[in-house]
Amino acid sequence: MKVFKASLLILKRRAVQVMVYLVMFTAMFVIIASFYKEQVSTDFSAVRPAFTVINRDRETPLTEGLMEYLRDRGTECVLPDEQKELQDAAFYHATEYILIIPEGFDESLWSGTPLSLEAVSIPGAAKGYYIDSLANQYLSFVDAYHRADPALTREAVAGMVLEALSLEASAETVRQTSSQPISDLYESYNRVQSYILMVVTLLCVSSITMSFRRPDLRIRNLCAPTTARQKNLGLFLYCALVGFFVWLSTSLLGYFVSRPSLAGADGRLVALLFANSLLYTFVALAIAMLLNYFISTPNTQNAIANFLSLALSFLGGAFVPLEFLSEGLRTASRFTPVYWYSQAVSDICDLTILNKESLAPVWRSFAMELFFAAAILCLALAVGRSKNKAEKSFGSIRTEIEM
Repeated sequence: MKVFKASLLILKRRAVQVMVYLVMFTAMFVIIASFYKEQVSTDFSAVRPAFTVINRDRETPLTEGLMEYLRDRGTECVLPDEQKELQDAAFYHATEYILIIPEGFDESLWSGTPLSLEAVSIPGAAKGYYIDSLANQYLSFVDAYHRADPALTREAVAGMVLEALSLEASAETVRQTSSQPISDLYESYNRVQSYILMVVTLLCVSSITMSFRRPDLRIRNLCAPTTARQKNLGLFLYCALVGFFVWLSTSLLGYFVSRPSLAGADGRLVALLFANSLLYTFVALAIAMLLNYFISTPNTQNAIANFLSLALSFLGGAFVPLEFLSEGLRTASRFTPVYWYSQAVSDICDLTILNKESLAPVWRSFAMELFFAAAILCLALAVGRSKNKAEKSFGSIRTEIEM
């Protein structure tokens, strides 16, 4: 236990370095959560876009019917027929769609060769396309009724079209679970959590192993009555304690800050996310044990911890969604543990029912994380055994003096 106590003493003297990352990460997430206003709702309500109709033709049953149809499905924004007013309204999104009915449109529509309507909408806006499709739907119905019976009057055609378009089909929403889905805020936190787990674990583990590999301290330990098994057991207990503390603190932080957005969420999904981050902590510990053989100075320690954590997070989809990466990068990311961690987060948050089939992708990602942890740990043991036998293993290890 002497090695374990000494490790905790060294960590205590370097706690500021670790706390800086935890405090910055906590502050950043709390600020993001304070602006989060998502309300998860399964109720459906039709969108009512703002539209404007400029009628340069005379008022007829057909044009009045068109405006009545659009008013039932949108919000009319009355504007004067002035170019500057219309341009300003479209620029500031006061209206999503402007429909201009040209002079003589009613007569041309009734004659079978309708004039083209002028339409202005915000490029790429779905609401503009929606209103445009409603206008075209109305006109197509008018043309169909007029062609079917040319003897019908304008009033009759307008009434029949509005009656036909008012028909609605009933729909029933069926939910497979009574719980709410995992919020986007908590899902995003779990993705970014991989970065803080990796960087803090690397710093905590390498700080201790780097100190114990100092030539003078290592030679002294070889002469001490403490056996190699006792020393390794103490270091193992220290790594387990550090990993558990980092995992538990970051996981509880995300849960309590995101708790308002998790109201009604399935607790089993939250438990799976906790388990996923715990498995990734094993990966981080294995990587830390491997890299400690290549870290000889505090500057190297910080550089490797930050560079590796950021590189894995970006490549694995923690910071940038995988769909935004090129095909080559997506293929390469499969050979990183962060990819399977992020994939597990996505699979868990997409679950609507828990059964053998739906959980299969989650178990696969969990198995891949365990595989990476085991493979990296075996590699770390092989590298450690090789370096311990080498004469240069007693080379210079520079650390600050431990008082």
